[in-house]
Amino acid sequence: MAGRSSLTALRLATTVTKFLAVGTCLVNWSSSAAAGDFLRSNATVTNQLNLKADRQSYDSRLNITIAEGNASMQLGNEAELQADRIEFNSKFRTLFAHGSVRLRRRNQYFQASSLRYNLLQGEGELDDVYGVIKFEAPSDRAKNTVENPVTNQVSPRLVARYNKAVQRNTAQESPTSLACPPLLPSVQDWYTQPWALTAWGGQLVDAFLGDTVLFSENIRPGIFIGVGVQKRIFRTGPFALKIGADFFRHIAKQQTGGEGNQNYPYGDLSVQSFREGVLSIGAHLWVQPWLSLGLIGEAGYGVNQSLYGYTHRDNYSHLFNRLGFELEATVSSDISLVGRIKHQARVFGTDKDVTTGGNAYLLGLRYRWGQDFPTTNFAEMPPPEGCPDPDRAERAYPSSLLERLESITLGDRDNLQGHVPKPKDPKSLAILPSEQQAQRTAAIKKIDQRVSNVELTGNFFIERRGGIPIGHRNSSIGEESHIGVVKLPHSGNLNRIITRWRFQANRVRVTAKGWQADRMSFSNDPFTPAQFRIDAEGVVTRERPNGDLLISTQRNRLIIDERFPIPVIRSQLIQKEKEVENRWVVGIDDNDRDGLFVGRTLQTLMIGDNTELSLQPQLLLQRAVNSNGKNIYNVFGLEAKLKSLIGDYRLNAEVDISSLNGNFLLDGSRYWADFARKINLGLFGEIKANLFSAYRYRTWNGSLGETDIQAAYGLYGEKSGEWSQDGIVDIRHRYLVRGAVGDYYAAAADGYNEDRMLRSGRASLFASLSSNFHLWQGKAAKLTPMEAYRYSPVAIIPGLSFTTNINGAVMIYRRDAHQKNLGLSGGPSVTIGTFSKPFLDFTRISAIGGITLSNGVSPFQFDRIIDFRTLGFGITQQIVGPLILSTWINVNIDPGSQYYGKIIDSDLELRWQRRSYDIGAYFNPYEGTSGVRFRLNDFNFKGTGVPFIPYYPTDQLDRGNGN
Repeated sequence: MAGRSSLTALRLATTVTKFLAVGTCLVNWSSSAAAGDFLRSNATVTNQLNLKADRQSYDSRLNITIAEGNASMQLGNEAELQADRIEFNSKFRTLFAHGSVRLRRRNQYFQASSLRYNLLQGEGELDDVYGVIKFEAPSDRAKNTVENPVTNQVSPRLVARYNKAVQRNTAQESPTSLACPPLLPSVQDWYTQPWALTAWGGQLVDAFLGDTVLFSENIRPGIFIGVGVQKRIFRTGPFALKIGADFFRHIAKQQTGGEGNQNYPYGDLSVQSFREGVLSIGAHLWVQPWLSLGLIGEAGYGVNQSLYGYTHRDNYSHLFNRLGFELEATVSSDISLVGRIKHQARVFGTDKDVTTGGNAYLLGLRYRWGQDFPTTNFAEMPPPEGCPDPDRAERAYPSSLLERLESITLGDRDNLQGHVPKPKDPKSLAILPSEQQAQRTAAIKKIDQRVSNVELTGNFFIERRGGIPIGHRNSSIGEESHIGVVKLPHSGNLNRIITRWRFQANRVRVTAKGWQADRMSFSNDPFTPAQFRIDAEGVVTRERPNGDLLISTQRNRLIIDERFPIPVIRSQLIQKEKEVENRWVVGIDDNDRDGLFVGRTLQTLMIGDNTELSLQPQLLLQRAVNSNGKNIYNVFGLEAKLKSLIGDYRLNAEVDISSLNGNFLLDGSRYWADFARKINLGLFGEIKANLFSAYRYRTWNGSLGETDIQAAYGLYGEKSGEWSQDGIVDIRHRYLVRGAVGDYYAAAADGYNEDRMLRSGRASLFASLSSNFHLWQGKAAKLTPMEAYRYSPVAIIPGLSFTTNINGAVMIYRRDAHQKNLGLSGGPSVTIGTFSKPFLDFTRISAIGGITLSNGVSPFQFDRIIDFRTLGFGITQQIVGPLILSTWINVNIDPGSQYYGKIIDSDLELRWQRRSYDIGAYFNPYEGTSGVRFRLNDFNFKGTGVPFIPYYPTDQLDRGNGN
């Protein structure tokens, strides 16, 4: 993320410099005499610069042209400068503008309280800077196609049409006045008390973790009672880490025991009561001012052994560990009600044979005390001159040492000066966090955002994945039988850059070598206050001789919702137009790497002008621990990627090596490569042709599960496209046609080969048509940042749609084998709510049924039709605020299949969804993948917006009450 922020700074520096330097191109400066003749003429200056103002004058002695009152001037054919006062010195070729300075050039907007710029030296300063800049989008960005990260679907055209129709009435040209920062109540500091005391009581249960969470448990005749104390040890925004100590009395009534460790299996157990102590550490997140979620790890010691656990397990110890899930709801500023699920089942590996029996439901009453105010030191930029500023008279601005000495020596006469800003009192307002948030919400609703026609145009995401995905994406070895089949929406992304940024700084100094700023912020959010921004301090840029730009900062942070700071890299070397990645990788691969591993992506190696090689050495930590260092070469792995452009051809090759031991190098490696180009076939249009090859390619075939293609090579060509139909029902169609021929060596299906491996040629033709029918459409919430755009980057429109897919394939193999199939699938999808309220205001439910007709069978496992009837079900549900739970599952429902009732695939994601960003954790046990995803959204919009760095006036409480 730091790389992306630095790249943004590079583009901003280039944009600002070119924008200001455009004045040097107004005339031909090659001749100093010609320049002198031009600048000595006030009429020429006024005409050439198209200088306009209420009042104009010219000082012939100083060669200064002065324009006052609604002054404006043209900088080239596209740029315009506006200010209360503009001065142009033709002798020193300097430009000075003061008061409501505004610069416009196409999609770029800058404003400042003052501007000083030397056209000859290319240096200048801007004070109280705010602006909007738009970079060119990548050439490969899809036209009119963008993913909605809330529904994980391609946004239908009707959504855009609806948004434009609603916003047409509010759309307006960019205002001509200075955009002023709104005066808002500060962001609430939710519950500053670091200490907590909790009284507990609860019920023992016997169940698996999933059954316990779903309250499908077996109640045991036993209870927990106790007391606990917690201490917060770390806090950043709404997130906190806490340590705790709990003391419980375990009381069990007479009950039936297990089959082990007693004279008579399943005999009755006597009444038992004993004490236990627990130490814990937990992560807690306040999702609302009144609601907190927690995940707690516990380690404890029981004075006696639980008879129930003793008779249900082969091994038992006085020591135990538990995993806790906690929900806390506040009653007042000091009192909360707490619910906790405690689960004891192989959480940390100490109770290896535990599956059930150690769970409990606890309820508690919690009292918090103490004070702990964090020092966030967020940037706060006072309003520029010309904007309302209640604290202007009391504010002290930092001054230089010389100015301070002069003040001490000569005095301040009748005008006392403050040279060092006073530190702000960190005390919170004497109201509940929920009340303070309500005041802030009301104030935000009153802001004139000066923005309209907001449109989501793309996404940029960072993803850390654990596990190796089954099936190599964008490959075509065995996927032609699956591409195009309707699947429920899940975990898809567009990996793009952010093309439109808003930025703000107190002062920017532009030089010929780069630029500097004491503090600068960037935001992709079109609305104020911004939900996401990058805050950089002590920004210094220097251009290197090769054109690279070194950007260094004293501190660089991501600020989420003005509450959650995340530190990132301080300095970064940025190559021209080169994206920068986080080079460290942590992952889990149970199949090839025996578990946990870490990797480091090295600097990309350029081979010539069109070829690049990327290497990622890996250390297989879990294998190293398990092997006790017997073979050092087994604990190292390597991933390599080669990309090359050769004329109109594109070469991609990847190597995945999970052991450097020479004896197992081939068995521990996977390779795949493709060589592709686009070919124009005239009447048939443009198709994609591709040569492919692979070794030990991992695939997943429904109920059969994972299988490898040991080796394959061949050729395929494909044609895809889409079109829409307007009418009473909006319909969108997508099609794909693919033909392939190749030679495969892979696992054989049952009855084909005793050694389970088979080599055969394979020719295939596959076609698919998907259609989406929008049957009913409701009304979205108001298109404001606190309603329709509160949590979602697009307006959620309630509605009903129906999706269908028809696909067919013909596959021919050697030995007279063939497989033909026709697949039909479809189902409804309903959206309820507008995702504009803080609780249960968005639900999306989808159901997909599928049936496949087949003639013949494949001799291979990887493409044999197994699941002839399937049913998929998915739901995305807002839980509270921006917290969304999304899941989908696909099941075999063919009564005649041996896999009847088996889950084919499933996916689960918990996501924190906001307008400008989202953070999600996902898990797919069938593909063997899990990970964490951070995504930023890219917007296009009309208008300038207003400054987004917060400014909180001293009388914020009165202002929050509307006084």
